[in-house]
Amino acid sequence: VFDKYFQEYPRKATGRVDHFAGYTSWYNYFQNISEEIIMRDLNGMYEKAGDKANIFQIDDGYESMVGDWLTLKPEFPKGMGYLADEIHKKGYKAGLWLAPFSAQFKAEVVKNHPEWLIKTPKGKNMIGGFAWNGFYVLDIEQPEVRDYIKNVFRVVFDEWGYDMVKLDFLYSVAIQPRNNKSRGQLMHEAMDFLRECCGDKIILGCGVPLSASFGIVDACRISCDVELSFKEKFYVKVTNQEIISAKMAMNNSIFRRHLNGRIFANDPDVFFLRDDGMKPAKFNWEQKKLLARINHMFGSVLFVSDNAGAYDDKKVEVLLDSFKKFDGRVISAEYIKEKGSGDEVIAIEYEENGVKKCLAYNTLTGKHTDSVVD
Repeated sequence: VFDKYFQEYPRKATGRVDHFAGYTSWYNYFQNISEEIIMRDLNGMYEKAGDKANIFQIDDGYESMVGDWLTLKPEFPKGMGYLADEIHKKGYKAGLWLAPFSAQFKAEVVKNHPEWLIKTPKGKNMIGGFAWNGFYVLDIEQPEVRDYIKNVFRVVFDEWGYDMVKLDFLYSVAIQPRNNKSRGQLMHEAMDFLRECCGDKIILGCGVPLSASFGIVDACRISCDVELSFKEKFYVKVTNQEIISAKMAMNNSIFRRHLNGRIFANDPDVFFLRDDGMKPAKFNWEQKKLLARINHMFGSVLFVSDNAGAYDDKKVEVLLDSFKKFDGRVISAEYIKEKGSGDEVIAIEYEENGVKKCLAYNTLTGKHTDSVVD
């Protein structure tokens, strides 16, 4: 069904990303990154994964403020071009995170150009969200704003030398309809604008309505953020299915699998193998292996945020297995009730290397079995 659907769909997958495996800095350090940390983790990834990895992405935290992308924190004394060069020396593509429509309340771009911000119907600066203690949204309907954003991408690609950008919080440009345009029209026009800015460079979309990304981005996050603890937080059930949650991230990866490879490469978010780090992952070993397995089976963008240089042999083995492209096909994935407890279990039937198997896991505990099907 989906093969036929996307054959008829007017926008086609770009084909620039088949399989990414590597690193992103966010889930170990969040904004607390430095040149020293990035170099250590780059060397660690190369030491343990070598050419089994092919992408190394620097996430949020290099810029002085969200919105002031070309002004760096003092923790990056040699500049972002230096890091891109070091990444390329390892044979990896260099990726960089940006939220191109967002600007923190105290960003210089806000102070210098308050007229560039989207306004509410009452004339107030529209708030795009509460990350970084709140941010405003740049109005790309204005030519000056478009020129500002285009120049950021010019520097990132042409001067710094990055191959891929992860573009986040994109939904914010379409929170409210304006200028006689619907939210859907605004979102689609914004995505067309980003592709114009990036040319043939790789875009990993994030925080964006999926259909607006079809045929525009090369890869796209199709899950919520993974929580650093496997146990679900109380607020997940009373908010929405895109809230931070390991359970919902795996759920989204499984049940949005039909998009993978047909319209873009699916990014299921990261998996964790580390035991320590700045932000320890509160997963037991069985839960870590489960998340890695789900990402491997259902995703084409496979990231860890760990310092892989600290991995022991057991973790390296799982890392390299997870980084491989999945050599199989999923037959079905369904919710079932676990006998005697009523807990929800997802049963995934699949074929790998010509053998039919079933991976079944408890969504609350992460306990799982992976067995051959007679």
